[in-house]
Amino acid sequence: QILAKSLAEMSAEVDKELAGEKEEEEEELDCSVPEVVNKYQFAGKVANAAINKVAAGCVAGADVAELCELGDSIINTELSNVYKGKKIEKGIAFPTCVSLNNCCGHFSPLKEDSVALKEGDVAKIDLGVHVDGYVALVATTVVIGDVSGPAADAIIAAKTAADVIIRCLKPGKKNSEITPMLEKCVEAFGCKAVDGVVSHQIKRFTTDGTKVITNKTVPGHQVEECTFEAHEAYAVDVVVSTGEGKCREYDTKCTVFKRAQDQKYNLKMKTAREALFKIEKTHPKMPFSLREIDDTRTRLGITECVRHELLQPHPVLYEKDTEKVAQVKFCVLLMPSGPLKITGIDVPESIKSEKQIEDEELLELLKTEVKKKKGKKAPKAEEAK
Repeated sequence: QILAKSLAEMSAEVDKELAGEKEEEEEELDCSVPEVVNKYQFAGKVANAAINKVAAGCVAGADVAELCELGDSIINTELSNVYKGKKIEKGIAFPTCVSLNNCCGHFSPLKEDSVALKEGDVAKIDLGVHVDGYVALVATTVVIGDVSGPAADAIIAAKTAADVIIRCLKPGKKNSEITPMLEKCVEAFGCKAVDGVVSHQIKRFTTDGTKVITNKTVPGHQVEECTFEAHEAYAVDVVVSTGEGKCREYDTKCTVFKRAQDQKYNLKMKTAREALFKIEKTHPKMPFSLREIDDTRTRLGITECVRHELLQPHPVLYEKDTEKVAQVKFCVLLMPSGPLKITGIDVPESIKSEKQIEDEELLELLKTEVKKKKGKKAPKAEEAK
């Protein structure tokens, strides 16, 4: 089993903390609670294991639908071995997507709509895991074969912009201070951040909290200024395009949906009522893929649920056909000792850009350490991977 020993050890720690507890009250816990940090870290280890395995499978000829199934299968397998007999929800927080080239995201095809990877493809892998509602999201970009030119520029731009964000994610810092730096960073590589992509605060059963960091200023789409606070959690998400950064829907079938919690409607069609009942039972709070629904009747009912806004679709979005899009995503906990990164895998050192940052402020920031060096060993719950 992947990470079997370390995962089992972390599970045992949380089990000890849960032993003898009364039914958990509905109160919002943050990262000042060691149990919460352990759950975030545990979910993060499973997410990292899954995305590493999918990335390793991204070779010429590999089937995208099978790669998505692989990521979801690893998550479910790893989680099935822990917290047995505990009243803890656990599972996929975002189904595995493998979006190619100019596709900006959410491509998680059914077998009949799949495609095979080919040499030169730029593949963005995106997935998420949750343990007791504490979410660990992660995304990376891999290239099938060698890469250079604009595609390499986009990948390094996304990586560097993410490096800027994690160094700015400190209590007392404002989101409005970060966006201008991200714009300068991405533009240094001749790229544009994709419109509408933001880094979100995450909470229990919530992947899109109210505090956000936008990667670029878009006229008419201002975000509310906020100040970061200790013990918060964030999903840092950077999506960069070699083009204008404006994505649109094509005719690709949407397969990722989420139950819209605040929407109610008295469905007339029996198939739609059956579909909604199954979804509320199996995926009440987190996004899911049509891959997990294997009967035709339920899939037909989903269309009606979307029509009445009971389900929120995550449409497949695209840049212009000639462009390339790269993504880097990881989760960070704002701990007293500094940012604790719970997900994320490194961009291969073989990917290099001929362009570089020249802005002095950015260069100085990127030279700084993400976390202050410790004089002594930190408590286990706060140790970085």
